[in-house]
Amino acid sequence: MTDVKRFCIIGAGACGLAVVKTFAERGIPFDCFEAEGDLGGIWNPGSPHAVYGSTHLNSSKKLSRYPDFKFPDEMPYYVSAAQAHEYLRAYAAEYGIYDRITFNTRVSAIERADKGWRVTLEGESEPRIYDGVVVANGHHWHPYTPDYPGTFAGEMLHSHDVKSKGQLKDKRVLVVGAGNSAAIFATRPKTARPSTRCAAPITSSPRCCSASRPTRSSTVSVICRLPRHFMYSLYKLGMWVLIGSHERYGLPKPDHDLFEAHPTACTTYLDHIVHGRIVPKPGITRFEGKRVFFRDEEETSEEVDLLVWATGYRVHFPFMDDSYVLDENGWPKLFIHTFHREWDDFFVCGLFEPAEGGVWQIADYQARLIAAFITAQEEDPKRAAWFRELKRHANPDIGHGLKHQDTPWHRFEIQHLRFRRYMKRLLKKFGPCAPPEQEMRTMGETAEEREAEKLKLAS
Repeated sequence: MTDVKRFCIIGAGACGLAVVKTFAERGIPFDCFEAEGDLGGIWNPGSPHAVYGSTHLNSSKKLSRYPDFKFPDEMPYYVSAAQAHEYLRAYAAEYGIYDRITFNTRVSAIERADKGWRVTLEGESEPRIYDGVVVANGHHWHPYTPDYPGTFAGEMLHSHDVKSKGQLKDKRVLVVGAGNSAAIFATRPKTARPSTRCAAPITSSPRCCSASRPTRSSTVSVICRLPRHFMYSLYKLGMWVLIGSHERYGLPKPDHDLFEAHPTACTTYLDHIVHGRIVPKPGITRFEGKRVFFRDEEETSEEVDLLVWATGYRVHFPFMDDSYVLDENGWPKLFIHTFHREWDDFFVCGLFEPAEGGVWQIADYQARLIAAFITAQEEDPKRAAWFRELKRHANPDIGHGLKHQDTPWHRFEIQHLRFRRYMKRLLKKFGPCAPPEQEMRTMGETAEEREAEKLKLAS
């Protein structure tokens, strides 16, 4: 680049790693700061925001992986949290990322300056000046808990703070929520009661479908290529045949259709209900000591030892003004969840929710698109001007066309294949400014093995 600029990357989780790798390959100078002692974000077991210990990815490893780095063949279709972290560490080692990250360093504040950004690190009195920032700190870490009348005298935890079965053992547990986390936690203890004020549609399909292919991999590669209205009709018919009405399970009828908001996907939740291992309860009305009262005709109640709030997260940025990303109602105001509409030096990676999974794959395309725009600003003013105008006004169809507008998780929902295709088209339009497609590498594969594979393919 003719005028060398330096960028600040905040976070070295799965999405931040994609940005670090892409910037390094493109020769874009940067500093990456990670608050914890290792990379991986919520997949790092040493992080206070780590996922529940027995968590597995909801999407298959084919859909979950980065586009240029395979999971090893011996890993299962749906990898565990420990395997996911192992994969991210191998990815970082393969591409020489570790030495490019400053660990145990928290960004305490960023502020837009006359030229560039002032970035303050915890423990440093003077801010550092950067030409641009990439925010990749994640959004599954700031718990949201609702308010109810009365005072609960038992123990309360957000699902974010539940890390093992031991925390639930030998306790009467009430799990509040209707999403994936609520369904998973409700199946853990023997005395659980899931409480749902309004139920989400539940998809309880098996993890593998025909020919032993992963269900979500098949769904994205086949069903999502069909016309949207036909795809939805076909999927709803299948779920009706497999599940039937929610009332049969003692669950409230969903107040929206299957594809009007993110569904709940748990293969064991309904199985536990029909076997009597968990008993669903309606929404909460109030607390009295350890007794919880529910919203039904008899206003039934239960004595509860532990209340688990599986009520999701609020998108929040403790180091900056949330209005950089969100409007006054909490909706994202970025172009394709990535680019600020007016500023050309502020980017976000990973702030989206694909119902099909595959976050890391999408983040890789985001990283390449960010790098393409930064490069174009320096090397191709014409292409930079084209994209600048596009991001200021365009609102492309990258979602599911959902109608249910009042759920927090819906605000960031995208459809994996549609979003990925759109970004690929933009990368193509950037021409030589865009990072080239990378060769696929296998975890643990050596450079000599990759060269031998190239020769084999060539012959």
